[in-house]
Amino acid sequence: MQTGDTGLNLIKAYEGFTASPRADERRGGGFVVGYGHHTTSPMPQVSQREATNLLMRDVTPIETLIRDSVRTPLNQNEHDALVSFVFNIGAENFKRSTVLSKLNAGDKLGAAEAFERWTKARVDGKLMKLDGLVRRRAAEKSLFLMPTDAELVIPTSEVSPAEECDGQFLAPSEVTHAPLVDFDSYRRDKGRALTEEEIEGRLSALYAASHALMGDPSKMIIAKAEEREDIGVTIGAVLGAVLALALTLFAGAMALDTYAPDTAGMLGITPGLLSPVMADLPIWLLASGLGLTYFTLYIVAKRAARHSLKKARAKELGRVRGR
Repeated sequence: MQTGDTGLNLIKAYEGFTASPRADERRGGGFVVGYGHHTTSPMPQVSQREATNLLMRDVTPIETLIRDSVRTPLNQNEHDALVSFVFNIGAENFKRSTVLSKLNAGDKLGAAEAFERWTKARVDGKLMKLDGLVRRRAAEKSLFLMPTDAELVIPTSEVSPAEECDGQFLAPSEVTHAPLVDFDSYRRDKGRALTEEEIEGRLSALYAASHALMGDPSKMIIAKAEEREDIGVTIGAVLGAVLALALTLFAGAMALDTYAPDTAGMLGITPGLLSPVMADLPIWLLASGLGLTYFTLYIVAKRAARHSLKKARAKELGRVRGR
């Protein structure tokens, strides 16, 4: 899958455009030009068109990395968000990141939350959470969870994160990173009051999760695995429709034979033709009833499960707001 315009624009917004090469302080050497293109030696000024071509060339190996390392199906927005993420943190960091491990475990919501682990960078030798990285991760997370027909508004920033868990560069106390809101910690101590930052972060997480599960507002994000699980709905619908059509045709033939025998004879509908079907009529009725009952119960069960999920999320949201 190739990176779309949304993914390229996200990278452009955060990397910023540099026409003339300048020292690359983030990598500690070399030069950067265009939209975050790294070069070891100075090069002439570039136009925005040339910078876009360089960016498209830079994301090609990232696309290959994602194709080879991610084992779960991705839509365009999920792919583009990962391209921007890898462009910022680097391929080696991505290979050992929680984002990749969650994706390959089939936990897309967990992967989206793991974006927030990459919000720290060193400033004057100190590891700090930077607003620019928080906003970039939020934009990538929003794109990752967003339906493919929606539009993303991207703020601008230019920062590079510290590595997530590289013991060679981080002190032991700095190795463990956590999301902006620690839900497990809050569940262990439900009585304490949340800070304004925790409330905002928790509501944002619930909002993103609700949109991912229930739509935005009428769209639903359905993974390939969920599509395979819902094959039962298709089977039930097809089976019920076929049996209902067969019964309708049989009832129509009987009606013609009873009330318009001349017309039935012209159509080739005779008592001898209907007799075998009449002999097996109880079996036909039983099969039709079972097919329609299966389809109906399956739909009711799915709707009940989704309704329970909505109630649980509404209750959780109300508890966070102090209702």
